Amino acid sequence: MHRKGFTLIELLVVIAIIAILAAILFPVFAQARESARQTSCTNNMRQIATGVLMYAQDYDERMPMSAYFGRDAQNQVALITVFDSIAPYLKNTDIFICPSYRPGIDWQARLSALGIRYGGTFRYTGYAPNLGLFGENFCGTALNRYTPATALASVDVPAETIMLFDGYVKSLQQNLPFSLFLGFARHKEGLVINFVDGHAKWFRYAAVNNIAQQYTTPQGAPRRTYYSWRTDIPLVNAEAALETVPSTPAQPYNDLHGVPGTAITDSEDYPCQ
Repeated sequence: MHRKGFTLIELLVVIAIIAILAAILFPVFAQARESARQTSCTNNMRQIATGVLMYAQDYDERMPMSAYFGRDAQNQVALITVFDSIAPYLKNTDIFICPSYRPGIDWQARLSALGIRYGGTFRYTGYAPNLGLFGENFCGTALNRYTPATALASVDVPAETIMLFDGYVKSLQQNLPFSLFLGFARHKEGLVINFVDGHAKWFRYAAVNNIAQQYTTPQGAPRRTYYSWRTDIPLVNAEAALETVPSTPAQPYNDLHGVPGTAITDSEDYPCQ
């Protein structure tokens, strides 16, 4: 019995149908993969928040410093970060890396470019700390300034006080302004943020303006709200674009630093006594 094969027209129709299905399904698969990475990132941030709170319980309910100068294994003056402080409370420091941003911020390279010796053990991270909450101590250095680490008792609204966030650190300048430590909306035009009460949540970038909006900053502060994200310009959510986007203390591209209800509106940088 002679069997008739497919005609060229029939093959073309089948190919066209497959191409249409692929065009429909591939973006769906890509979104599903990104949703999985976002979920993993959220879990990372919950664990990091737990590590921070465990540290605080061991140190008179006071947050660790975001950065300070201590001594490394060779007894040399070196920079220590919040990630180094909380690492002993975490089972796996790989959670410092966001699955959607690998390998992440090369923290050692950033410091090396300024001639600063790094005293910690990790290299890459996908997250940035709220510099107002964690504080810093650069006394005894050329910077000669500090922001006090926050006591848990002084946090009026733990559920709306940012702890860490999906971040990007621009190439550092000698004065290390807070405006270089930016939020990075890498999850479907949004980012994951954890808070002082320990929870972590995804926010669309513009919704950052609504966090703790019931609290207004003290008179004389450069902005009315503690947290902000510019919406008068297009969203910047690529590494190269974040490196070049204008961001200064007077007009940061976004600002996720500060402690609502207090005088700490960013990284206050008090002069050392």
